[in-house]
Amino acid sequence: MKKVIFTLALAAFAFTGNAQILKKDLLQGYKDGDKLEKSVYSEKTAPIAINTWCGAFSSKPNTNPSPTIGKELVYEGYAEKGPSISIGGYPAGTKGARFSIYSMTDGKQYGRGTFYLSCLVNFSKLGASGMADFLGVSASYVGGSNRANIYVAREGSDRIRFGTSLLKVKAETTMAYDYDKTHLLVLKLDYANQKVSLFVDPELTAEEPAEASCVAEGDAENVLKHAIRSISFRNRSGFIGNVGNFRWCNSWAGVIAE
Repeated sequence: MKKVIFTLALAAFAFTGNAQILKKDLLQGYKDGDKLEKSVYSEKTAPIAINTWCGAFSSKPNTNPSPTIGKELVYEGYAEKGPSISIGGYPAGTKGARFSIYSMTDGKQYGRGTFYLSCLVNFSKLGASGMADFLGVSASYVGGSNRANIYVAREGSDRIRFGTSLLKVKAETTMAYDYDKTHLLVLKLDYANQKVSLFVDPELTAEEPAEASCVAEGDAENVLKHAIRSISFRNRSGFIGNVGNFRWCNSWAGVIAE
């Protein structure tokens, strides 16, 4: 009898977790070497390409090429599988960056409560000395208007640190992490408490960790008040790595769910 109850409890937990996963499989159908972007937003008012990676709108056309798809990343206990996006990979001599957007909605459903963006990353080279953003969430489905970002920076010659932001308020991790190692990042947006938190390699238990790796708190000028409509990836020259295995959830249960 106890075994039956335990099995039912696990099934109920798995169902609850899956119910909280709002978006997953963001790279479904891609294979190694494919171009990430399916099209480019040429106008601010262009119709949304729902659940699709596109080049972000820019008033000045960006001549840097679309990012490409790379190797699969794996993190023990994290269930999201599949390929990743290659970071860097620009032809020799290319400079600058390019924004790619995964457009989730043109509505306001992701503007109240709590949301989590989880992903896996693996860096082998960083091209900037200070904190540089590479992933974020945007209030526009065509790009720009990022409300929170994830940053990475060099720590000495052989380690890296991460950071996050709530608009212009930034926070950095005190711990340093390894190059050439896959890390789990979880970005949390808490509208009620006006906080953006970043968890780096958190324990994947049923309970959300009591403390985040770093926290950016809003103030009078930096407020979470606009709905999130897209996930933004910034590909940078001089960087080498991979990012993938994305999930967009409205609870910790969605992050850890099978």
